[in-house]
Amino acid sequence: MDFHALRHMFITRLARSGVVPAVAKSLARHSTIVLTMDHYTHTLIGDERAALDRLPSIEAPRADQAALAPTGT
Repeated sequence: MDFHALRHMFITRLARSGVVPAVAKSLARHSTIVLTMDHYTHTLIGDERAALDRLPSIEAPRADQAALAPTGT
Protein backbone atom coordinates (compact mmCIF):
# COMPACT_ATOMS: atom_id res chain seq x y z
CA MET A 1 0.00 0.00 0.00
CA ASP A 2 1.33 3.43 -0.87
CA PHE A 3 0.81 6.79 0.81
CA HIS A 4 -1.90 7.86 -1.64
CA ALA A 5 -3.93 4.70 -0.96
CA LEU A 6 -3.65 5.40 2.77
CA ARG A 7 -5.12 8.89 2.22
CA HIS A 8 -8.09 7.38 0.39
CA MET A 9 -8.62 4.84 3.16
CA PHE A 10 -8.26 7.49 5.89
CA ILE A 11 -10.83 9.82 4.34
CA THR A 12 -13.23 6.97 3.53
CA ARG A 13 -13.06 5.80 7.14
CA LEU A 14 -13.72 9.34 8.38
CA ALA A 15 -16.84 9.51 6.23
CA ARG A 16 -18.03 6.07 7.40
CA SER A 17 -17.54 7.20 11.01
CA GLY A 18 -20.00 10.04 10.53
CA VAL A 19 -17.46 12.85 10.53
CA VAL A 20 -18.88 16.05 9.07
CA PRO A 21 -17.56 16.47 5.48
CA ALA A 22 -16.07 19.89 6.29
CA VAL A 23 -13.96 18.31 9.04
CA ALA A 24 -12.79 15.55 6.67
CA LYS A 25 -11.87 18.24 4.13
CA SER A 26 -9.88 20.11 6.76
CA LEU A 27 -8.05 16.99 7.98
CA ALA A 28 -7.18 16.05 4.39
CA ARG A 29 -6.03 19.62 3.77
CA HIS A 30 -8.05 19.79 0.57
CA SER A 31 -9.05 23.08 -1.04
CA THR A 32 -12.58 21.94 -1.92
CA ILE A 33 -15.20 19.65 -0.42
CA VAL A 34 -15.76 18.19 -3.91
CA LEU A 35 -12.23 16.82 -3.99
CA THR A 36 -12.66 15.25 -0.58
CA MET A 37 -16.09 13.72 -1.08
CA ASP A 38 -16.07 12.84 -4.80
CA HIS A 39 -12.50 11.62 -5.23
CA TYR A 40 -11.29 10.40 -1.85
CA THR A 41 -14.43 8.93 -0.25
CA HIS A 42 -15.37 5.47 -1.48
CA THR A 43 -18.34 3.19 -0.89
CA LEU A 44 -17.24 -0.05 0.71
CA ILE A 45 -18.89 -3.44 0.31
CA GLY A 46 -22.16 -3.48 2.20
CA ASP A 47 -22.39 0.28 2.79
CA GLU A 48 -25.30 0.78 0.41
CA ARG A 49 -27.20 -2.26 1.73
CA ALA A 50 -26.67 -1.09 5.32
CA ALA A 51 -27.96 2.39 4.42
CA LEU A 52 -31.08 0.94 2.82
CA ASP A 53 -31.68 -1.32 5.82
CA ARG A 54 -31.81 1.76 8.06
CA LEU A 55 -34.74 3.30 6.17
CA PRO A 56 -38.10 3.16 7.95
CA SER A 57 -40.86 1.03 6.48
CA ILE A 58 -43.09 2.80 3.95
CA GLU A 59 -46.12 0.84 5.07
CA ALA A 60 -48.44 3.09 7.06
CA PRO A 61 -49.88 1.67 10.27
CA ARG A 62 -53.60 0.78 10.01
CA ALA A 63 -54.65 3.72 12.23
CA ASP A 64 -52.90 6.17 9.88
CA GLN A 65 -54.56 4.61 6.81
CA ALA A 66 -57.99 5.20 8.34
CA ALA A 67 -57.14 8.83 9.10
CA LEU A 68 -55.91 9.45 5.54
CA ALA A 69 -58.93 7.90 3.78
CA PRO A 70 -61.32 10.87 4.23
CA THR A 71 -58.81 13.35 2.78
CA GLY A 72 -58.14 11.28 -0.33
CA THR A 73 -54.42 11.08 0.30
